[in-house]
Amino acid sequence: MQVNRIIGFAVTAVITAVACAAPGAMAATKTSPAEAAIQAAAKQGRYAIVTFYKQNDTASTKMLEEAKKLQATYSSRANFVIADVGNAVHKELIAKCGADRAPMPLTLVIAPNGAVTAGYPNAINKTDISDAFVSNGMANVLKTLQDGKLAAICVQSSKTTLNKESLAAAEGLKYGAQFRDAMEIVKIDPSDNSEAKLVQSLKIKADAENAQLVIIAPPGRIIGTFDGTARPIQ
Repeated sequence: MQVNRIIGFAVTAVITAVACAAPGAMAATKTSPAEAAIQAAAKQGRYAIVTFYKQNDTASTKMLEEAKKLQATYSSRANFVIADVGNAVHKELIAKCGADRAPMPLTLVIAPNGAVTAGYPNAINKTDISDAFVSNGMANVLKTLQDGKLAAICVQSSKTTLNKESLAAAEGLKYGAQFRDAMEIVKIDPSDNSEAKLVQSLKIKADAENAQLVIIAPPGRIIGTFDGTARPIQ
């Protein structure tokens, strides 16, 4: 059976996925203005660039100035949000974003799906952050890994063969007893130029004849690559 060929490569990664799993849902609390702004950006399909800062802090003042300069460049693509870490109203958002465990000040770039695509602790020190705006496929992979789950990336298009078989193998893993609730499937079209960087990072051929399946464990380790027949690709 196709799935059985893959399980041998992926079973040890479940431990990693569980160890890195995101905390359980927090009790419902009043949404802070900063979190509401992030949610509003997501609904608009826009990124949120969030700066966590401390009042009367020199480094924070400098970072806020840097963020303001970025706003002039990226206002068409992102909403800019600030959150004073000394204000208790932002406590849940700070914990959710891990800002309570990071150096201050901190600026995070957050994709519409909630994936953190870039982080700048202490200072931004750059005027070009275009690489933080990633493809939809990359954002979905990042979100899956940041949620502490395995990513089963199905790389296929209308030109590849064995698409159904490869997807069935991924679904067999996702819904099987070994990986239930510990894996998400992400579909990638290798002919989509916007996904070229992701395809390259997966170390696979964009022009492969057969569909391909890549399994990645948090924080970003490739643990198996398989063709449409679920045979390992060396």
